[in-house]
Amino acid sequence: MAGKRVMTILLVCRLSMVPIIMKRIFAFFCLASVAIAGPTIVYVSESGEKCVAVWSLDESSGELTRLGEARLPGAPGSLAISPDRRHLYASVRSAKQFATLDVDAKTGALSNPTYADAGFNAAYVFADQTGRWLLAASYSEGVVGLSAIKEGRVTGLPVATLETGKKAHCIQLDPANRFAFVPHVGELNKVEQLRFDAQAGTLTRNTPPHLPGGVGEGPRHMQFHPSGKWAYFVNEQGKSVTLCDYDAKKGTLKARRSVPTVPEDWRDKGSCADIHVSADGCFVYASNRGHDSLAVFTVNLQTGELTPNGQTPTEKTPRSFCLVPGDQFLVSAGEGSHRLIVFRRHAGTGALTPLKSYDCGKGPAWVTSVKFD
Repeated sequence: MAGKRVMTILLVCRLSMVPIIMKRIFAFFCLASVAIAGPTIVYVSESGEKCVAVWSLDESSGELTRLGEARLPGAPGSLAISPDRRHLYASVRSAKQFATLDVDAKTGALSNPTYADAGFNAAYVFADQTGRWLLAASYSEGVVGLSAIKEGRVTGLPVATLETGKKAHCIQLDPANRFAFVPHVGELNKVEQLRFDAQAGTLTRNTPPHLPGGVGEGPRHMQFHPSGKWAYFVNEQGKSVTLCDYDAKKGTLKARRSVPTVPEDWRDKGSCADIHVSADGCFVYASNRGHDSLAVFTVNLQTGELTPNGQTPTEKTPRSFCLVPGDQFLVSAGEGSHRLIVFRRHAGTGALTPLKSYDCGKGPAWVTSVKFD
């Protein structure tokens, strides 16, 4: 009997240790996953330095650390990441070229640059979902182009070009990778609507060929809502964001409403630049140059309508900004101050809290971020 009692006591003790052991195993794997997780990287086009700078972001503190840069033969502008995150594409605007750089997933470092003639000065580049095509829009020449990507690299001259008119400032594809849209600021004040065939490698005009902008608005950049039901345009001259309904079958947009990005006493000053939508679709952010702020909007998930939540001050002339994957942080580039600023983002309210500013190279024209597994 005594032996059985001893065995019972030992068994109970061992069973009582199971939750503790499981907790320790769970904690170990959590720490291991953190240890092996890849870096969060921010890439910045420093046009005045002719390079793309590489920064790492510490997601526990929000601290940025400059790791290095990749030198280019001219001033870089727009950047795009390949779908597999193995390459970075840059518009080398002053050289009218596209640069392809290898991306090291362990460090974010850029290497092995190769160059392809763009045939024009591209203000915006966008990689399609198949990873086979780079789309580009030219502000000065008023054309859009389609360049082939082979084994991850842009090769040769564009296989297709299409005149859309001067001051084309952006080109983006819809979530289905079937239609392209090209906002134009200034006098043309329109959004060109195009058909994109990833199999054939063609861009052709849709019907109707464009969506007119509102009076004096000048659509500059755009983003689709994650639902695919709406698109938002930031208007350079109008200092506003326009909500559009999207017909995914026809590839056409219908403007519904524009909401100001600045206070009433700033309606006749400054200009808008960039726009982004949070991954959960709950918030839209737009940058105000002159007012030097980021406008925050709440999205009605039933209707897509925007409710203004005010403006958050940022660095001078916020030409470009990005939401870091995971949406905990936002990084804004001050083209006029040559500085970057990091904000912590509140997931529930969308509010931005400034953390710290950092000196960078001259003329930061573009900022984008990648999180590696």
